[in-house]
Amino acid sequence: MFLSTRWLRPVLGMLGVAGSVAAQAAAGPQFVENKSQWAAPVRFRAEVPGGSVFLTATGLVYDWRSAADQQRAHHAAEVATRTHQPAAEVAMHGHAVFVDFVGATAAAQSVGQQPLPAYHNYFIGSDPSRWASHVTLFEEVRYQSLYPGTDLRVYGTDNGSLKYDFIVQPGGQPAAIALRYRGTDGLKLQADGTLLVHTSVTDVVEQRPYAYQLMRGQRRPVSCRYQLTNNVLRYNFPQGYDHSQPLVIDPVVVAATYSGSTGQVWGAATGYDNAGNIYTAGFGQSNGYPVTPGAYQVSYQGSTDVAISKLNPTGSQLLYATYLGGTGADEVRALRTNSAGELYVLTSTFSADFPRTAGCYDASANGLADVAVTHLNATSTALLGSTYVGGNTVDTPIELAVTNTGVVVVGTTASSNFPTTSGAYDRTIGGTDSFVISLNSSMTTLQWSTFLGGALGTETSTAIQLEPNGNVLVTGTTGSADFPVTPGALRTTYAGFNDGFVARLRADGGALLASTFFGSANGANAVTHLDADAAGNIVICGTAAGTLATTPGALAAPNGRVFVAGLNNALTTQRFLAKPFNSFSIAIQSFKLDNCGNIHLAGFDSGSGLPVVNSLPNGVSGGFYTTTLDGAGTTRLFGSYFGPVGQHTHTSSHRIDEQGRLYQSICTGSGFPTTSTAYGRTSRTNGLDVLVFKLDQNSGAGTSVRAAVAPIDSACAPLRAAFVNNTMGSTRFRWNFADGSAPDTTQAPVHLFQNPGTYRVRLVALGTGLACSRNDTTYVTVRVKAKPTVALPRNLTICPGGSLTLNASNPGTTYRWSTGATTASIVVRQPGKYSVLVDNGRCSTRDSTTVRLVASPTLSADTTGCIVGGVVLKTTAEPGSAYLWSTLATTPNIVATTSGRYTVRITQGTCIEEKEVNVTLLRPVSPPNVITPNGDGKNDTFRPSEATTIEPGTRLRLYNRWGRQVYTTDEYRNDWGPGQPAGVYYYTLENLHFCTPYVKGWLEVVK
Repeated sequence: MFLSTRWLRPVLGMLGVAGSVAAQAAAGPQFVENKSQWAAPVRFRAEVPGGSVFLTATGLVYDWRSAADQQRAHHAAEVATRTHQPAAEVAMHGHAVFVDFVGATAAAQSVGQQPLPAYHNYFIGSDPSRWASHVTLFEEVRYQSLYPGTDLRVYGTDNGSLKYDFIVQPGGQPAAIALRYRGTDGLKLQADGTLLVHTSVTDVVEQRPYAYQLMRGQRRPVSCRYQLTNNVLRYNFPQGYDHSQPLVIDPVVVAATYSGSTGQVWGAATGYDNAGNIYTAGFGQSNGYPVTPGAYQVSYQGSTDVAISKLNPTGSQLLYATYLGGTGADEVRALRTNSAGELYVLTSTFSADFPRTAGCYDASANGLADVAVTHLNATSTALLGSTYVGGNTVDTPIELAVTNTGVVVVGTTASSNFPTTSGAYDRTIGGTDSFVISLNSSMTTLQWSTFLGGALGTETSTAIQLEPNGNVLVTGTTGSADFPVTPGALRTTYAGFNDGFVARLRADGGALLASTFFGSANGANAVTHLDADAAGNIVICGTAAGTLATTPGALAAPNGRVFVAGLNNALTTQRFLAKPFNSFSIAIQSFKLDNCGNIHLAGFDSGSGLPVVNSLPNGVSGGFYTTTLDGAGTTRLFGSYFGPVGQHTHTSSHRIDEQGRLYQSICTGSGFPTTSTAYGRTSRTNGLDVLVFKLDQNSGAGTSVRAAVAPIDSACAPLRAAFVNNTMGSTRFRWNFADGSAPDTTQAPVHLFQNPGTYRVRLVALGTGLACSRNDTTYVTVRVKAKPTVALPRNLTICPGGSLTLNASNPGTTYRWSTGATTASIVVRQPGKYSVLVDNGRCSTRDSTTVRLVASPTLSADTTGCIVGGVVLKTTAEPGSAYLWSTLATTPNIVATTSGRYTVRITQGTCIEEKEVNVTLLRPVSPPNVITPNGDGKNDTFRPSEATTIEPGTRLRLYNRWGRQVYTTDEYRNDWGPGQPAGVYYYTLENLHFCTPYVKGWLEVVK
């Protein structure tokens, strides 16, 4: 289905690129997956001309907004920007139309297809579980088997509108397709076959359906029209179609109204980093998922989030995009990056749920409008710090500067309880004062905070600059006659109108080191920008309504209100003053001294006729003007217009870098010129949008230099990295390898990184200019990985029936064991040799170990022995084993001297086993030599021992004196003797259980 009108276009995509392949903006809307940043029913969301569309499991939801309300809200924001006051509340009217899939398959899944090489991040609200990063974007979404034999494909058109196809496979039933409309102000089938959808904010025309079949690769149209019953839309085929071929229904929905809200981004602030990447931010105008169909109204303050994009240096590639904010109005004021490419964002927030990080300085909103300071990582996927700062009324942030430990912020407050710190220069507010605060990088500590102002009147700070020693330069406008100035200052008396001021605070905020009024004595004045040159001299820019004399030799436009003035470091002397514009209409947005001391100014001009010197193509007229003066304000080196008239922006926080390159965001509609490789060559909102541009004057005499170095693949330490220098326009170089080694000046060095680490290598390509040498700097990150260290333990043993764990450690790597396992550790239950290969993506290490089975110890079997001398009980075990017998002996072997059960606990390393043995000890055999079997019960029988009974299995053989055997038995019972004739007998006595197993001797029977 195709939504389009001649004035509606899709919203600017806030995208991010993961990788180095250039990503051009997709022609149609991008479908953003829901990773909890929106309401649960939402599967995907896309911005379309005039509003948003949400894809759910059960249908589509269109969220249309009023264009007239959007314009009123934008005007209120412009007024707020100029006055530094909260924007007036504007009612925003919207209308939600729900389109349900009637009778669709409940299990149908919506699947994103053709993912884009980009991502979104969403930091919306104070609940981190609702934050989402690396959110994937798709060119289309497909509902598979939405109806029997029918898929739904949702995608976009070249002008950014929405389109969908029902694809009916052979045997499918297109008659089952039914779309129920809920929340409209009326539906009407028109004579031309289109469907008119009435809403309270716009009318939407859905073009008549178009159906076709592919026959031998050619489209054959199939007659198709809408059938509307009550509020349910179906498709009718009056002439039928070939059911053996797939059928494609291609209805087109055209948006008929222009909302100017969701999808628009009002350009506000700009930044850059050391690599020349471009950062732009604006007021994102996007509402959330409409929970009920029909018309609704919200406050303007609830529809503004900070929308941030990072582009590559040429603006051809979107590197990331981030949304930041709460449910109230959140308006970005300034952007700055640190040397690591991490972004600091300064926001004016009306949200009670603005995202904060754990342990932040102030986790609660304080008044009508608060300051919010946020620190994002280099990929914008995480908040490194975010906090409120404020008091009980309106606190207006203006600008920030990045320090070695965090940020310094200036702004204006009327809050009597605005936080200040012990030892601060001024802790007492007087009317409406400027404030200057310092926060650490994690936003957990207010390092210092002070007011700056008089006892009465209003101060409005406009700019901040950090000096190399950490002192803070602040400038702005004051309406206080008693604004603090220091003795000997350039001007110590108030002019009677609003006056400009320039002040220097000590690095810890504890003292005012220098301060002066500045401006004309007979008119209102404002100092809007300042910078310092290499010698520490101050250069300011502002406006003066009264008489302000230029210095000899300086540019002196007779009707000019904009001035540029140079002051000495102590703020006691004016070095020069120039009026570079013969115009009342120019408003300066950007100001900077470059590395050569040249002065750069840029801003909007509602008039015309400003000086053009070496201009850009078509730069003799337009709406934006930029110029460069020499360091004394005597010569105009450059002057050019750029872009159409009637442009504006919502802050004066835009940037010019040390090479004089301008980074500027504007809030515009369409028709602004773009470059041929631009990420977005045309405005897709067909309303107000951010346009960011980067102008490079190349003002140095000589060839333009563009430093470039090829990426270096990560590898293991030690890494010998060969750098490929792709710089253009230079033959002189300075390399800093960030590892403590000496700089290198060769073109393509080969450097040895001995130790693991992440090194941000800097290449400075030296310019060839004779006047202001235009160097260019770029960076390349070299990741040197530590070779995995794995040392499996040696001399490992495993107990019988036991197990042990082998751990290769090295978190974050991959593993491959000889067992086939891929985990960091394995459990071993069998003896043998085990090896592991550990890989961290670039390096691998192998190690092995042998696991030996500990043999079970042995102990003497149950035994019987003589009581004389006892029995030796023996064990066999691993060398070095420990023993503990039931007798408390600790030796491997013991002598059992009594009958009974003996136990021993044997410890072999980690193996512990207990054994036992039963011992029976017998007395020695001592047969008698004489028996007297006379029946008196004494010595009547032959008894081999003193025991009452003899051992079972005793064999007795008796012989007479002639050697004839007279008695034999294998189970002697101590019963031979009675009735035997007197005489001498010989015997043998055998039993293995005797102390002496075989005994022989003689025996006399006496009667």
